[in-house]
Order: sequence, then C-alpha cells, then structure tokens
Amino acid sequence: MKLRTSAVLLALAAPAALAQSNTFDLQSNSRSIGRSTYTLAKAKQGFKLSDRSSYHLGGTEADIADDFKLSETYAYLEGSSTNVTNQMHTSYVPNKTRTELIVGMVQANIQESRHLAIKPDFAIMPAYDAGAAQVMLLLATTHPTEKNLYNIVVPSSGGGAAPPDAGQPAAGRPASGNNAYDALWTKGADTTGMLDGKPVALHTYTLTAGKFTWVFFADDANLLMQLNVSMLKTSYIRSRFKLDTPQ
Repeated sequence: MKLRTSAVLLALAAPAALAQSNTFDLQSNSRSIGRSTYTLAKAKQGFKLSDRSSYHLGGTEADIADDFKLSETYAYLEGSSTNVTNQMHTSYVPNKTRTELIVGMVQANIQESRHLAIKPDFAIMPAYDAGAAQVMLLLATTHPTEKNLYNIVVPSSGGGAAPPDAGQPAAGRPASGNNAYDALWTKGADTTGMLDGKPVALHTYTLTAGKFTWVFFADDANLLMQLNVSMLKTSYIRSRFKLDTPQ
C-alpha cells in the first residue's frame, strides 16, 4: 500500500513538468531520423496529450500530429491523428464497453471507417509518439491492471499502410490497418543516466507482446527518459539525456 501511495503521489507531481514541451530525438540504428515533441496537460476532466512527430526513414517523410483525451487515471478516452504529409485525418473512438475501437479516416473528402476489436484495458501506442509512450508509462506504474496485462493498439501512420518499422510486431502484421496486441508489463533492473549534465537514477520497465518489446527508462517521478523499440533498433531519447550504459 505504501509503495502504491508513493507512486500515485509521484504521478500527481509529474504533470507540472509534462505540461511543458518535452522533446525526444528519434533514432534508428543509432542514427537520428527525426523528433517527437509532446505536452501532457491537465484538462477539465482528465488530461490532454498533444504530440508532433516528424521523421524520415527509407526515403519516407512523415509529419504526424496526435491529440488524445485521457481520464484521470491516464486511460485512453478518445482522440485523433493527422498525417500532415498526406492530409489523412484519423479518429479513434472506443465504444461504451471498450470492446471495439471505431477508426474513422478522412482524406481528400473520402471517408472510411474500420472496427477494431479491443479489450477494456487497451492503450494506444502510435509509432514514434513519445507522448503516447509517456502515457503508457504513467498508466502502468500508477494504475496497474491486476495481472499487468494490456491490450496495445498500434495505429498505422495516418490510417494507411504501416511502414516496416511502425512499432508493430513483424510476425502476423497485416499489410495495412490498425492492430491490437496483448502485452505484459514488467519491471526490470534499475540503472543510471545523465540529464542536463547531472546524474539521474532510472527505473526500467518492459512491455512485451510476443517477441516484440518496448523498454522504458524513467526517473523517480515517472518521467520518460528513453524508450527502446526492439527488433527495429529504434529509440526515443529525451533531449539532453544519455544512458550511462547504452542498452
């Protein structure tokens, strides 16, 4: 109970820092491919997440703006994503029972919708969105499920075909669309890093879906410092942060 209370108190302190612009360098194979900047601010009810991610990879240029509404416990309520590059606007709205996600897409006055089967404890993790990763971190550390299991929705870029490194497990990935995967959240060994030239103690957490993993590095206030996406060799690294031991 004491540990859970401490975690909640830390989460309450975190939004003040999160409401500022938080910028992450996006790297693939240790090479910079773009950046993701987000704010997570208190709303009238719950929180509002705004993220702008731009990247270039394999001849592809993308500029994505995500806007999500969250509950007081960081659970996803509704939101949308706009691919500024191709002018695709995609909305993500769960039904009342949180068993289905309605994905609506609009591009050049052409509308399309899809229905994605989900589970109530779902979370959205768009590729290259550091803000969504921060929300996942807060959700899992301050309001964990009974068995630390989550249903992770991985939207494709702009609602269309997912690029090879879109943050989705390669095995069984459809050529296009949005997908949901069951994933387990676990805590790993603590480590250290440097932020603004000062040492910072870090906790590590892993979100695992089959052979695919996201590895989170966060400080005591649950502020995300780095996210490593396995198999794809992709990392989101907070500005002016560096792990003492690269992982």
